[in-house]
Amino acid sequence: MGIIELYNYLFDELSVPQTREWFFVSSVFPLMLITLGYLYFVLYAGPRYMKNRPPYNLRNFVLIYDIIQILVNAWFVKEHFTAGWSAVLAKYQFICGKRTILDLNAIRLIDIVWWLIFLKLFDYVETCIFVLRKKQNQVSTLHVYHHVSNVVFLWYYLKYVLDERATFISMFNCAVHVIMYIYYFIAAWKPNLQPMLSPFKRFLTKLQMGQFVLMIIFLLQTANPKCETPRGTSVLPFFIGNLFVFLYLFYDFYKKNYTPTQKKTN
Repeated sequence: MGIIELYNYLFDELSVPQTREWFFVSSVFPLMLITLGYLYFVLYAGPRYMKNRPPYNLRNFVLIYDIIQILVNAWFVKEHFTAGWSAVLAKYQFICGKRTILDLNAIRLIDIVWWLIFLKLFDYVETCIFVLRKKQNQVSTLHVYHHVSNVVFLWYYLKYVLDERATFISMFNCAVHVIMYIYYFIAAWKPNLQPMLSPFKRFLTKLQMGQFVLMIIFLLQTANPKCETPRGTSVLPFFIGNLFVFLYLFYDFYKKNYTPTQKKTN
């Protein structure tokens, strides 16, 4: 098998037909180029550019960015609910076994996930803000891996998996981000409230870890043959493995920043 045949097999024949021609899904290269540009800027070009410059005052830009994140993530939660998740959760159908109302709205739910790619690319702006404000310590392995892997796994899901029931994960993640960015907005808007908000930072990290645990539990049930997820089962170890990496990195962050003995050591 030649290189062209291998490429066509991996990126065409193995992909799901419903989204094969969708923008950002049909080819890996647009998202790959954007992500490589992001990594180049936040890890090399940006810090080098800012080396002998004072940090930019981006307070107003940050406030606008946080408001956009709150509104867009809230809109995505609403869209998930109106596309069928409100009825599913109300009937406690969680979520394997017999088919649910989600099947009637499958295309709409997949379309919502496609739009999420743009939101996850917009998340890259946050890291660029850190660089331009000379807060390079916040450009951590956890932060960069989190943003990049979100884009990678969204693309993979749309390209190869496409099970509408997995949109529970995107819905829950958007809900968590609404809470996160409300906190970020208040902290940026009223810096004098930082002492009062400090305990909430610990809660946010716990919320993130709880999110990953719930997602792992949700995905594990798809290993049940009754779940009818042939494509999802084949890649299940990668999705769950990624969530375990997230869980470990966030736990490590929590231990280093919020455990008294660790803070003294650091």
